[in-house]
Amino acid sequence: MKKIDTTTWKSFRVGELFDIHPTKAYKFTNSILFDKNGTNPVVVNSSYNNGIGGYTSYPTTEKGGIVTFSDTTSADAIFYQSEDFVGYPHIQGMYPTGKYKDCWSEKSLLFFVSIFRNRAINSHYDYVNKFTRDSAKEMVVMLPVDKTGNPDFAYMEEYMQNLGSAVSEELRKLRFYCNGKLENFCCRRYISKNCKTESVSYKRSDRKRRWNPLCCKK
Repeated sequence: MKKIDTTTWKSFRVGELFDIHPTKAYKFTNSILFDKNGTNPVVVNSSYNNGIGGYTSYPTTEKGGIVTFSDTTSADAIFYQSEDFVGYPHIQGMYPTGKYKDCWSEKSLLFFVSIFRNRAINSHYDYVNKFTRDSAKEMVVMLPVDKTGNPDFAYMEEYMQNLGSAVSEELRKLRFYCNGKLENFCCRRYISKNCKTESVSYKRSDRKRRWNPLCCKK
């Protein structure tokens, strides 16, 4: 995709866009909370697997459709949670607030997360210099704006839609390529065991063995 032109973007303080406070968590030990047969995700202090550390059979404590981050690990533990989940100690939730409260969607929040995470990582937060709730509130991010100077939610949604389509197409091509390579590999193995080959004369640098596909028919 083309490089984004950010020359017309405007700065926004994160605390003006989101109410940030701890997620609701059960006061259980991990051995009680987590269940290998559980179906409800638990978002923990991790920068992997979208922050999901496991599953539980206890009811969810938070609604999906919000951004979460850990205030005790590095700043790359920032994720969008699409499904209802169970909170955890030190996991902060970002709840849309203010005049744009009802304007956010899944795609625009995903767009925001990519900018917010990049801004946080470049601020060099880590296990010592922790990315706290107060730090997040005061952080300033650049967002695309419409003609009235408000966040351009339509642009964010369209961009993420186009990005998703582009990624899906690349994955389709990759699967097609991998499946073709696998089929070709399996066919060569079958041929080497079951088919006769016949010599074909090419120029020396391009000499190959050719097989007759008819001989592979049962």
